[in-house]
Amino acid sequence: MNIRKLAWKNLFRRKSRAVFMGLGIFLGIGTFVALASLTAQMEQAVQDKLDRFGANILITPRTEQLSLGFGDISLGGTQVAHSRLTTADEKAIRGIEMKERLRSVVPFFLAAADASGKNLVWMGVPAMEIVAARPWWKISGSPIREKGEVLLGSEVSAALDKGPGGTVVSGGRTFLVTGVLHPTGEKEDGMIIASIGEVRSLAGNFRGVTFFEVAALCKDCPVEEIVAQIGDALPGARVSAIRQVVESRKAAVDQFRRLGLGVSAIVLAIGGLMVFVTVMGSVQERTKEIGVLRAVGFRRRAILSLLFWETGWVSLLSSVSGAFIGVAAAMLAAPLFGVEKAEAAFSPALLGVAIGIVLGLLGTVPPARRAAALSPTEAIRSL
Repeated sequence: MNIRKLAWKNLFRRKSRAVFMGLGIFLGIGTFVALASLTAQMEQAVQDKLDRFGANILITPRTEQLSLGFGDISLGGTQVAHSRLTTADEKAIRGIEMKERLRSVVPFFLAAADASGKNLVWMGVPAMEIVAARPWWKISGSPIREKGEVLLGSEVSAALDKGPGGTVVSGGRTFLVTGVLHPTGEKEDGMIIASIGEVRSLAGNFRGVTFFEVAALCKDCPVEEIVAQIGDALPGARVSAIRQVVESRKAAVDQFRRLGLGVSAIVLAIGGLMVFVTVMGSVQERTKEIGVLRAVGFRRRAILSLLFWETGWVSLLSSVSGAFIGVAAAMLAAPLFGVEKAEAAFSPALLGVAIGIVLGLLGTVPPARRAAALSPTEAIRSL
């Protein structure tokens, strides 16, 4: 009789034992695939958010702190800028060697100017770049799109008692308030946001830039090298990478991955132990059967093959079903961990199936060797 068919029939004759043996592998592979898939999706989600939300490189004029005093009298200190940023610097930034890794280069210009009788800070930014530069802003109303339009920070809106549809007068011009920012907890709450050209006009500085925010596509990108290249292009500027958020989020995902691997390793070890115990018990119960097979001419290799085929079928079915359940569980749980678009991850599933089969076969090795070494006379003696 064919060994594979005999192994398949043996499984149907001992259904409960086969189910018990496969349960450990099923749980282990399901847990491993679910955690691995979820971790991979979380890493991708974090990276997408880092690429979309906010800059990771800040460019400001290089300054030096000087102490002032007269004799023994200290007059405090002041900051002296070595140079100022201009619109020409944006072209230099976009011309670096790794320019293809730059998602956006957004200039900002800050100036103090009158606003309906109050001296306030105005923030100038290209109108078409506001959504890309500050995607987390929530606006009551609409963002600015044309000249003569402004956004008000929440504090400014309260101070001026203005809202969408109101007007602000500055420099002899009247600006339409298109929207009000929801409180952000940042300095924008006390600013008026307008097109960068409008703010430059109010300040009388038509080429000035206070700082640049650069967003680099950061998945495995050498941010330090990009910073160095920008520093070489702008020797009078201070270029710094904003890495705190990046590192903290990556550290959180790494900790979750380590926890998932630890839990998976424990569950897989339990599954392997269940396979070992089940197959060993099966060998003990089937001493007579194995002895008869040896008496009718089955060689040790055939006995080994029979037990390996039995375990192999169970491992394959348990691993495939566990991988399927793991992928489904990861997709259902992904939104709870901040993943906007959950997708099926097939790489962890394929790896899980391979691990499950190998685990089942390895757990079979000691009892299979013991069964193959069993002689017909020992089987008859045990009757």
